[in-house]
Amino acid sequence: MAQQRTKSIRESVRERGVINRTWSSSILGGLAGGIVFGVLMQSMGMMPAIASLYGLDGATMGWVAHLFHSIVFGLVFGGIMTMTRLRKYADRIAPTTGLGAAYGVLLWVVAAGIVMPLWLGAIGMEMPPVPNFDPMSLVGHLVYGVVLGAVFAAWYRR
Repeated sequence: MAQQRTKSIRESVRERGVINRTWSSSILGGLAGGIVFGVLMQSMGMMPAIASLYGLDGATMGWVAHLFHSIVFGLVFGGIMTMTRLRKYADRIAPTTGLGAAYGVLLWVVAAGIVMPLWLGAIGMEMPPVPNFDPMSLVGHLVYGVVLGAVFAAWYRR
């Protein structure tokens, strides 16, 4: 009985470590990708548009909103990487970087191409066309995904 309980505690600690590693890898990957993508957006003067999604003004609030999105999308990526059959790649940098790139393209299509224009229209801002497939936005989302995937895998494997 005691041996069975010890095994259960050991497994619980191991699982908790995997969960904590997933959270930290997801958050760090999301932040790293968000910062790199954010620098690109800042250079194009896009941060105030991100702030406007929440009825806020200015580049600083745009950065806050953008990094919030980056972390949330990083957590979703981490969940996909560790709760699906993709788990076997979670600690491998090359495949996870490629999966991150694909995830960035998916975010570009869904979040930037469809959700953001609809969201802007819903809050009374000038609505871009739907879908809004801006090539520069694709580059930024692709960069976000690549950095997210690489940092996620590097941190997850440690």
